[in-house]
Amino acid sequence: MKIKFLFISLILSSFSSFSQSLYMPLEFQKAYQQGTRRWDGSVSPTYTQNRSVYKIKASVDPHSKLLKGQADITYYNNNVDTVRNPTFHTYHDYYKPTSRKAGFFNRGENAFLDHKGVLITKITVDGEPVDLRNEEQAFYGGTNYTIRLKKPLAPKGTMQLSIEWQYEIPGKGFERSGAIDSTSMFVAYWYPEMAVLDDIDLWDRIVYDAATEFYHDYSDYEVELTVPDNFIVWASVAPSNPQEVYSTVIQQRINQARGSKTPVTVYGESDFRKVASGSKTWKYTATNFPDFAFALSDHFRWDARSYTDAMGEYFINVAYPLNHPEFGAVLEAIEKSLQVFHTQFPVYAFPYKHFTIFNGLQGGGMEFPGMANDQEISGAMIEQWTGQKISDADAQLGLTLHEMCHMYFPFMMGINEKKYAWMDEGFASFSEYFIEQLFPSGNWDQPYLGSQRVLPIMVPSHIAEGSGLNSYTIGSQSYISLYQLLGKDVFLKCLHAYMNEWKHKHPTPYDFMFVFNRVSGQNLNWFWNKWYFDWGYMDVGVTGVKGNVITIENKGGRPVYFKVMLKFTDGTSATEEVSPVVWKSSKTYNHKANTGKKKIQSVQLVVPLSGDAHAQNNVWESK
Repeated sequence: MKIKFLFISLILSSFSSFSQSLYMPLEFQKAYQQGTRRWDGSVSPTYTQNRSVYKIKASVDPHSKLLKGQADITYYNNNVDTVRNPTFHTYHDYYKPTSRKAGFFNRGENAFLDHKGVLITKITVDGEPVDLRNEEQAFYGGTNYTIRLKKPLAPKGTMQLSIEWQYEIPGKGFERSGAIDSTSMFVAYWYPEMAVLDDIDLWDRIVYDAATEFYHDYSDYEVELTVPDNFIVWASVAPSNPQEVYSTVIQQRINQARGSKTPVTVYGESDFRKVASGSKTWKYTATNFPDFAFALSDHFRWDARSYTDAMGEYFINVAYPLNHPEFGAVLEAIEKSLQVFHTQFPVYAFPYKHFTIFNGLQGGGMEFPGMANDQEISGAMIEQWTGQKISDADAQLGLTLHEMCHMYFPFMMGINEKKYAWMDEGFASFSEYFIEQLFPSGNWDQPYLGSQRVLPIMVPSHIAEGSGLNSYTIGSQSYISLYQLLGKDVFLKCLHAYMNEWKHKHPTPYDFMFVFNRVSGQNLNWFWNKWYFDWGYMDVGVTGVKGNVITIENKGGRPVYFKVMLKFTDGTSATEEVSPVVWKSSKTYNHKANTGKKKIQSVQLVVPLSGDAHAQNNVWESK
């Protein structure tokens, strides 16, 4: 036993030394010292996370856009520490003018009279009423409420909150969630949500500003939504009372779609009714979900079909207005996305068997558990922009793939998007690498990639100006480089270990990096440092060619993967790939091209997907 213990200690010590060359803030150091996180990236036996059970009843008046809700929330303290000041979010307070002021502030009397934002009309904790105007009982900051408990919540204890609220669903100018037209809307972040309490930052009290996104615990939901009976509702899961909300004809069409490999129109123009005869209550049950969203309309077409492969059977849906018929092709884009996920990246079963894409967002897309809210992109639009002719399905594929990838990151992997957006947006953008043929790399300067706005990726996203560059562009390029550095097999082995161990938990960047160090058997700290902790940007350039030796300089410092495109004097060409490992200890690399007896006419360096800061130095031509 002593020998075994010594062996384990030596292994843990080696992993600790693996990690010591990475900068680590004090709050992370404390977690590792206390043992809630482990140096090898595995989940510590003392790791804990809290959860909630939501029982929500809400009604929506689509014409006034008024949502009224009542929630009973059972909060479970699985922590070893006592909870004294729990926090919950009211994200739609972002639309309250006072919420846009810098810093924290107390909510004054006038704020309760403001019709924008969330109006809480009643709250009790364990049956005791809470006066939100009384600072001794509650504190309001931005989009968060913190309750000062009269009786602290002991470890392994439960707390019961009951909240009644209402708010006007935002319309023109909404961010991610709101009314699309007079009677269609996508509704998200609509209920008071308990904040995450973790071992790194304690309570998540970062104010929602619509720039960075979210951080959710895993909870159970029982939801009842009452809407006029001429409306169809789509949600994160299928309704648990289909016989009560769907007509016999629609139920028959749903059953037909579940057995069909081609689209079935479940709800079309002939089914639309402008006037309601009453109301219906839609009921939903979702277990171990990070969030719950829904959409509704009285004039959106609904197409559906099934998709089946070796990883499972999926029911896929799209909802869209009649003036965007090209959006129906999104069903094919969903199928192609599932094929990418199951065969190329992440080669892991898609987490949601019931999935819907709603055509509501103007400009891009937004992910929700089991759903996405996307704009329409047609083949004609792409042709107008680029001159490239592609199908409507392929036109929508990049956006569809990106938003669907979020079902893995952050919804299956409970990432703190507010601080580490590159851990989910980067992976979602990286997924587009596997359909790069639709988005060929251009040869143009992108100086913004080397601008002062590009901070080290580990700077928390919510405080980093221009964090979108890190989250999407630079984050995805770091994953492309990691994929090429390790090779597909080792990369997937590491990724699957990370996903299996941290699924439905809250991994941090260090957990991700330490898992890859352990499973790959390599000390990758040189790679993590250059991509995530150091200053730098993406820029490689040709500095000279002598015979078949091409001298390449890494001017930006990031260890990028790139391709060397060769043209020879006899008119032939070739492409050679270069691993990021060449930048491990030097900024200069002499690439020996496989030319045989051919002479090089020209060289072009290509950084896939995102390119680099100065494309002009990527080209060399013989004089």
